[in-house]
Amino acid sequence: MNALTTALDASSDLDNPGSELSSASNSLGSALTECPDHPNATTTVIIIGAGITGIGAAYYLAINNVSYTILEAKDDLGGVWYTHRWHGARCDSEFIKYSYSFKTLLSPYRLQTRDQIHEYLRSVAEDFAILPHIRFNTRVVKAVFDTANARWIVHTTAGVFTSQFLINGNGYFSDPYVPLFKGADTFEGEIVHTSALDSQRTFLEKNVVLVGSGATAICCAPELSAVSQSLVLVQRSPSYIYEISNTVGPLTRACQYLHTRGLTFPLTVLRYAIQWKDDLIFVGFRKFPWFARWFFKHHWHKTIDPDTFQRHFRPRYNPWEQRIPVAIGLKEQLQQKKIVIKTGEIDRFTESSLVMADGEEIRCDVCILATGFNLNLLKFDMHVDEQKIAIGGINFYKGIMLGGVPNYFHPFGAWHTAWTQRSETVTRFAIRIMAYMKAKGFRAVRIDRRDIGFTPPLTSNYIKRCRAMMPRFYGTYDLPAIDNLVSYRFNPRSFKFS
Repeated sequence: MNALTTALDASSDLDNPGSELSSASNSLGSALTECPDHPNATTTVIIIGAGITGIGAAYYLAINNVSYTILEAKDDLGGVWYTHRWHGARCDSEFIKYSYSFKTLLSPYRLQTRDQIHEYLRSVAEDFAILPHIRFNTRVVKAVFDTANARWIVHTTAGVFTSQFLINGNGYFSDPYVPLFKGADTFEGEIVHTSALDSQRTFLEKNVVLVGSGATAICCAPELSAVSQSLVLVQRSPSYIYEISNTVGPLTRACQYLHTRGLTFPLTVLRYAIQWKDDLIFVGFRKFPWFARWFFKHHWHKTIDPDTFQRHFRPRYNPWEQRIPVAIGLKEQLQQKKIVIKTGEIDRFTESSLVMADGEEIRCDVCILATGFNLNLLKFDMHVDEQKIAIGGINFYKGIMLGGVPNYFHPFGAWHTAWTQRSETVTRFAIRIMAYMKAKGFRAVRIDRRDIGFTPPLTSNYIKRCRAMMPRFYGTYDLPAIDNLVSYRFNPRSFKFS
């Protein structure tokens, strides 16, 4: 095997919400002085990660006059939208609701590519003066909460930083998941994980095998086939796949036009409507799986024959028990035979091919693994005084606070929909807590440790592999359309202040 490449790092309201908090917290930031250029900076809030969560948190802190510093391990912002560069990398959520509510992206396309998302995040950071607050190439290795002084001491590769509050926006994916295949060491071609794949690469004289059945594989396959001599998509088992046209409809175009003319309300309503639609589909498909199975069969019946559908597009699980990949151009590629799908277990590699469990041999020069990532919500050591915090099994209230960890906020989106639909709400909720503490003279806030029964909403392989390392979520309906209305009403009695 010439190469087995994996990546060590990787990480799915109103137009100006949160501004009502300014009057309650306009002096919160003055308690400490921000020193973004000093190697040992002290600030009110440290944000870990300059991705979609961190940049959004920075915006809301700034409009509420709360000083902050962002610590970013990479040399540029964007999180996964900076590091993931494989062919077809994009967001599966309609970007009109994935983009921030305070700066909705206007585009003729429903889904945006990695490059477009990265450019959008940079424009947000520039437009709202967030860039000067980011410390790049600063990886957090340990964070310790000093109970006596009610402060976080954050150890990084670029020195020590201190703050009153910590907001963790480092995402939930960590290292790539690389299955072990018998005979891989004898393979004379290349095996590469998508996390280490650059979309600039071409394989015009190579027979490429793409392994995977999730969102990465379905996004990657049509783009990869265009730069490969041949492409075979090998999946252990099928997924439910939904194909869309990437062109926005007339209603969205009209709302975007009105937005450019200063009438922002229609686009705000449309964002809410799309989220309600997504949540209703999520609940409805899980409640009536027979209807959902019929829907997907009807969705594909004009593209493939019934036998092909049964073998390659009929999963063993019910719809929305796992995420549903969104395809663009896959139907056309299948009809033109530019992509061939094989379903089954991989038995072994030979010098120039891979062999399926049923004995079929597939010629292969390059094997690309779209096998996903492992979960890791906490990418650094965390201590409260001398006690090290283990995140596995810990109670995680409303996707915002971990039991027994003071002054720590971890904005977490919903599993089945656009991340920002809940992460923005959670961030504003955290700022309400900070403002309340400032008004009442409190220095620390926490929730107690408690045992929580928890069943993950999805059964995706990355969740099943890492379930023991996951916190236990509670306190919401896990439906942003409802949660954003009823689950984040601030009640001081839900927290312990000191």
